[in-house]
Amino acid sequence: DLVASLGINSLSKSQVSEMAKDLDCMVEDFRTRPLDTGPYLYVSCDALTMKVREGGRVVKTSVLLATGVNAE
Repeated sequence: DLVASLGINSLSKSQVSEMAKDLDCMVEDFRTRPLDTGPYLYVSCDALTMKVREGGRVVKTSVLLATGVNAE
C-alpha cells in the first residue's frame, strides 16, 4: 500500500535490499552524530520494542527514544 501510494507499481527483492542498505547508512550517520551542542534544558526518554533487520534476519529489539531541548 505504501509503495502504491508513492506511485510505484512494484519493487523487486533486490531493489528493496538496496534501499535498505541506503537507509542503514543514513541511520548509522544519525546514530553516531555528535551531541555536544548542549547543555540540554529538557530531556525526555521513552522506549519501545520493535522488529528490526540485523545480520540478514529479523529480530526483536528495544529502541530508546530520547529528545533533548537546548536553550535555542
